[in-house]
Amino acid sequence: MKRTRPETPGVAMSPLIDCVFLLLIFFLVTTMLKKRDRDIDVALPESSSAVRLPPANDVTVIGVNREGRVFWDGVASSRGQVRDRLRWLAEQSPEQRIRVDADAEVAIVHVAELLDACQLCGLANVGIRTYDEDYNRGR
Repeated sequence: MKRTRPETPGVAMSPLIDCVFLLLIFFLVTTMLKKRDRDIDVALPESSSAVRLPPANDVTVIGVNREGRVFWDGVASSRGQVRDRLRWLAEQSPEQRIRVDADAEVAIVHVAELLDACQLCGLANVGIRTYDEDYNRGR
């Protein structure tokens, strides 16, 4: 009669490693998404009547730097690309929030072009970001 040894209990490491990698990926992606609007080199204008809105993840950020270059959610884009994306966005979600982050030194014509494009596409929920201590402290 052959004797068998009893199996020693153990912890399976594969599921634990899978969970750790999923958490790592999740935190990397969320950290990168949170930082995206700070990547644009923009010195925001000051305002004495600005209203602080609660942070929202569904805001589309269009930035304009000092030279008039346009950025869609942190990615450099041409004016034609921005107009096309605004049209598409208006078709998909007419109530979409748009935030324009324009440099204080940019020519107003660049900001006016963006606001006109939003209006022509039917997007009415558009705001302009102004100087905020919390925003500039994170730079």
